[in-house]
Amino acid sequence: MSVLDRYFLGTRNIIVFSFIFGIFSWLTDALLDYIFFSQRSFPDSLIFGLSTHEIYMRLSMFFIILLFGIIVSLFVHRMQEMNNVIENEKIKSHKIMDILPMIILFLDTEGNVSCVNKKILEITGYDECQICGSKWFSLLLPEDYRSEMRSYWNQFLSEELDSVTDLEVPILCADGSKKTVLWNAVSFIEDGKFAGVTISGEDVTDRIIAEKALLLDESRLEALLELNQYSDSTTEEILDFSLEKAINLTESSVGYIGFVNEAESTFAMYSWSEITKSGYEIKTVNMDCNISEDNLWGMIVKQRKPIISNNYPDDSPIKKGSPAGHVNIRNYLCIPISDSGNIVMIAGVGNKNGNYDSSDIRQITLLMEGTWKIIQRRENEEKIKSYSKEVAENNKELESLDRMKDEFMANITHELKTPLIPIKGYSELLFEGHLGSLDEDQKKGIGVILQNAERLHKLIDSLLYMQNIRSGNIQYHLDSINIVNVLDNVIDELLVFKDKELPEMKKEYSFPLPFICGNTTYLEQVFSHILENALKFTPSDGLITVVASHEDKNIRIIVRDTGIGISQEEMPNIFKRFYQVDGSLTRRYGGNGLGLYLCKSVVEAHGGSIRAVSEVGKGTEIHVLLPIIEE
Repeated sequence: MSVLDRYFLGTRNIIVFSFIFGIFSWLTDALLDYIFFSQRSFPDSLIFGLSTHEIYMRLSMFFIILLFGIIVSLFVHRMQEMNNVIENEKIKSHKIMDILPMIILFLDTEGNVSCVNKKILEITGYDECQICGSKWFSLLLPEDYRSEMRSYWNQFLSEELDSVTDLEVPILCADGSKKTVLWNAVSFIEDGKFAGVTISGEDVTDRIIAEKALLLDESRLEALLELNQYSDSTTEEILDFSLEKAINLTESSVGYIGFVNEAESTFAMYSWSEITKSGYEIKTVNMDCNISEDNLWGMIVKQRKPIISNNYPDDSPIKKGSPAGHVNIRNYLCIPISDSGNIVMIAGVGNKNGNYDSSDIRQITLLMEGTWKIIQRRENEEKIKSYSKEVAENNKELESLDRMKDEFMANITHELKTPLIPIKGYSELLFEGHLGSLDEDQKKGIGVILQNAERLHKLIDSLLYMQNIRSGNIQYHLDSINIVNVLDNVIDELLVFKDKELPEMKKEYSFPLPFICGNTTYLEQVFSHILENALKFTPSDGLITVVASHEDKNIRIIVRDTGIGISQEEMPNIFKRFYQVDGSLTRRYGGNGLGLYLCKSVVEAHGGSIRAVSEVGKGTEIHVLLPIIEE
């Protein structure tokens, strides 16, 4: 659509009216001419009898009227456009104001609200008609802030003040609540005169609450840190500190701490506190109260969770058990502290200027849980100190007994070995006939003496060796030795004095075998113990095989028997000191549980290893691995 079309459509009523007015003027002129000035008929006066000059004059008047109408219509159209622009700008301004995240108010020179945005309506819950005008002052502003606001307004009017920034003033909402707003105001001037004030505000209620919560959290953390510094203090000092912090963190004016017995039947109130002009006053009570369902502590124990009452009337049926002289309680918060499912402590605070909430529960719970842990830790530390002292005293006594045992073992082995040497020496002389000939029965008896003397000699050597291991005094004198000679000597010595039928003994040596570096005496003891066990647990119709072979840089010696075997459950323990597989077997076959333990110690001292393979009912294999001398 063209500009002319828009103009025509916008002004057609004025143009049509001008056209009609031009025609009416023509008709009026013809009628006046007909009545007063001419003898012509009305049709001739209208058009048909007119001269050219009269037609020109009437047409000129008609077009002048029509042109005037067009000019007027254009002027009216222009004014309409300007009004539309103004209205559109107002609409845009209102839309911009409505999407702003802050409050916007416009005050005129009388201090009346002329315009507001939606933000203030959303925050306060009022309608625009309620706020606009002069009613906003008493509607929004709390009474104790009105005089201050009037002072600012007067300064704006007198032009002493042109702006105000970061003014924190609360406003009243339709539901009776308060919102804290950070206000900014600036005056605007028109033609050099004061024309009003533009006010903007930001709702900082949530921010202030968050800052307050943050400060409380910081205070709580500081309290917990300070609490940890009381780990070396007395229990009374810890409880006094915790009670004071609990009252402070929850903005209360009174509080208490008490302990619950193991049966949860008695509550022992340690102390209670209240704020005085000089600070916190801790009053030790040490009062025992019975826990029942009709008092506050009974409710805590029964419900096993925090209890809040923001309206605690004097005639409450659970308002019992308070100590004499206790302050009146208007509201309260009580929490239980549990340990291993049992309630061990109850703490409470009261008379807060406001309502208790979940934040208060969290703060006092964390503080009291930390308090209980520190108290428990102190008690445990005292127990540990006492136990450590007792253990130290017992250790001294044990060390003394151990020294006495070592001295006794050294003396007894020496005293046993001293008479054993002549017994064994003279028995050998008798057995070999150097002191006269013996019959078979006598020789057999001497053989039994020699056999048991040898067993006693080995037992004493084992005890001495074990004693030397424990004291660290053992020394190995190593030489180049042939392991075959060691094995043959042990086998011959075991068989020479035996008086009963023995299992078959078989040797399987792989020649040539390299030399090893070792102590002949100790290695003979090792294989003597191993072979004695094999002879002890193998029946007379069984087989004992001694195998010696060269493997890489070692010699492997295997003593294999077809005896009773060892169960898999017992295998991990057979090389432990004084360990015996079965007490019944010990009574049947004898033994002291030192043999394999000493074997393991000697073999490992030679840089070798020892292990056992066994199956119950099929026999046992003892594998000994000893390193050879490398050229």
